[in-house]
Amino acid sequence: MALLPEVRKIVPQAEQFPCRWQTVIFRNYRMVSAERIARVLECTAEDVHREAARLGLRTGEHDPRWMTEGYITVIRNNWYLLPYDQLLNLLDFTEERLAFSLEKDDFLNVKLGRYKPECARAVYQPLTEDQLAETTQIARTVRQWDISGRTYFDFFPPVKRTAKLLPRQGKSLRLVHGYLTPCGDAFIEDTRSHLSDALLDRYAECGINALFIHGVLSSLSPYPFDPELSRDYPTRRAHLRDLVERAGDRGIRIYLYLNEPRALPVSWFGTRVDASLMGHRQGDYAALCLNTKEGRDYLYTAVRSLFEAIPDIGGVFTITKSENFTHCTYGGYSLDKCTCPRCAKLPVETMPAVTNNIIMEAIRDSGSKAELIANLWGWSPALGWSDEQIAHALEILDRDIVALGISDYDLAIEKGGVKSHVIDYSISNPGPSEVTQKALTQAAKLGHKTYAKVQMNCSWELSSVPYLPVFDLELEHLQNLHAIGVDDLMLTWTLGGYPSIAYDMVADYQEDPDGFSMDRWYEKHFGENAGDVHRAVELFCRGFREFPFGVRVLYSSPKNLGPANLWNLVPEEKHSTMVCYSFDDYEKWIYPYSPEIYLSQFEKLIADWQAGCDALATVRGLPLIEDMLLYAHVALVHFKSDIIHTRYALAKRKGDMETLLGLLDVERELAEELLILSAQSPLIGYETSNHYFYTERNLIEKILQMDQMHQRIVDNSEQNRKGK
Repeated sequence: MALLPEVRKIVPQAEQFPCRWQTVIFRNYRMVSAERIARVLECTAEDVHREAARLGLRTGEHDPRWMTEGYITVIRNNWYLLPYDQLLNLLDFTEERLAFSLEKDDFLNVKLGRYKPECARAVYQPLTEDQLAETTQIARTVRQWDISGRTYFDFFPPVKRTAKLLPRQGKSLRLVHGYLTPCGDAFIEDTRSHLSDALLDRYAECGINALFIHGVLSSLSPYPFDPELSRDYPTRRAHLRDLVERAGDRGIRIYLYLNEPRALPVSWFGTRVDASLMGHRQGDYAALCLNTKEGRDYLYTAVRSLFEAIPDIGGVFTITKSENFTHCTYGGYSLDKCTCPRCAKLPVETMPAVTNNIIMEAIRDSGSKAELIANLWGWSPALGWSDEQIAHALEILDRDIVALGISDYDLAIEKGGVKSHVIDYSISNPGPSEVTQKALTQAAKLGHKTYAKVQMNCSWELSSVPYLPVFDLELEHLQNLHAIGVDDLMLTWTLGGYPSIAYDMVADYQEDPDGFSMDRWYEKHFGENAGDVHRAVELFCRGFREFPFGVRVLYSSPKNLGPANLWNLVPEEKHSTMVCYSFDDYEKWIYPYSPEIYLSQFEKLIADWQAGCDALATVRGLPLIEDMLLYAHVALVHFKSDIIHTRYALAKRKGDMETLLGLLDVERELAEELLILSAQSPLIGYETSNHYFYTERNLIEKILQMDQMHQRIVDNSEQNRKGK
């Protein structure tokens, strides 16, 4: 188990079923085959089907797409339920496959808490009479809410076209991440599985002209340190080449996001890798030092080989100061002093620029016309660089490299009288920041092209819907950037890649920034309803400006899972994790706000958002308006649930059982509402790096939990009264 996170003994999650094995069936039935569940529970497939029916679930065959397109949901649903061996059996994963997913699937290990909870084994046993009676009661609720119309993964059906699709006009870059594109090994399978022709057509129609995909050099080019990792690189290249051609036919360029060279296990140095090549060490990993000829040669050769093989790749973008451990002075969140004897005395800004320069040289020498975009995330005072260091790094940077600034990076804001700063991922606070403006101005003076990264559609402010209808806020950001001469844009991170009308707005604006009219754009899409829709959107925008923005709010608060967050009457010592589990850790997720200000800001947001929903509901009829209203309603439920969860955590800490009872009832109603709403679209609750945040089964389990917690509090109160 050395490859996997450590196991810790913690307070277990509350369970809603008489037996643990019933929870396994309830959460996984029809997502995982009955045969595999039976293997985990040491019973037969017939037992699994029978017990699923006894729980009130509709019986039937499983959908195999959960194991290819939704496995992160399966992992999350079972992380606190099954020990490693049973989890691996359920997933049909090796330890190496699970370890790869935890590391490469957009920091899944961090989202799960960086450790594995200790879990008792779940083994099938016949139910006792009392357990049968309890199960019968549970099944009544399950049958009421097991909605037969809920579908998953059916996102973009093909459309027959009578004429060739023509790319939108405009030269400005509009770069997004594929809405369904995995963040791990995106090229091992045919890319049509996540970037179908139908989806590429949708992107072209709404004006997207570039897509970025995570790439790992060891899987795309020969890897001398472990040839097994690059064994299938010809297959991956073939799939990448096919995507480049299919996208190119629609005027869309493909960019690779490369964090290279990846750190290597310390144990490899002296065995697979020459010990003298070890750079900075952190924990069990060490950098492949780029201040060695061998280190530079590897990075150069791997990149050049790839671009010689597929010269029509549109480009590369890099982040050289982030969470991924790459070069010796990669920085990121690490405060470790560099331990590399070659790099320790270098200015910390040197290696980020040098890393980019090696990649640029390799692309240029390959004969490809691909561009290299250096994302300046972390090249700022917010993560320890002085203005002089930023200027020095830009000076070192090859002039053919594009400098991309995070538009809202370190943007000063004030909410409810609390002053703070944005890091990124904000739609509610249009940039650009002074820090980004300054860096891009310096880069432009040195001769670099300059781009900016914004966040469109949705963000970690709320990522459970394909887009938030706050188009006027997004336009404000575009106008602010145009005013400083920046029109080439990276429009998303991994979230926000849905081909929505927001991207149509971006394309229309970029075609004629000075002549663009928002009123005409609303008329284009909504005709005679344009004014009413615009007024509703203005209410959404006004409310969203009140969002209590903070990095911890983004990552740790309950809003992304909403009513799917499970609660627990037992005090929990567990800390909330990145866009995943929230638990009771309200001190973390409300920071930098007090509870009163945090709740007040959400109440202001919800008041205007509700008014926007009410206004939009009066102009229903067009499919586009119906979609907007659905996503707005789902967002409203999530925002409300964040308030209720925060109040629950506060009341629980105080032992205020009377308040808890009322909150349980409201949260149950929100879970019911989200169940009904989510049945209307497979897009609800989906985000590419998290797969489905919740299924209908998660929401039904929450309803069961609210009922049981309510009864437990009432029973305890009655016992206490009698005891007195």
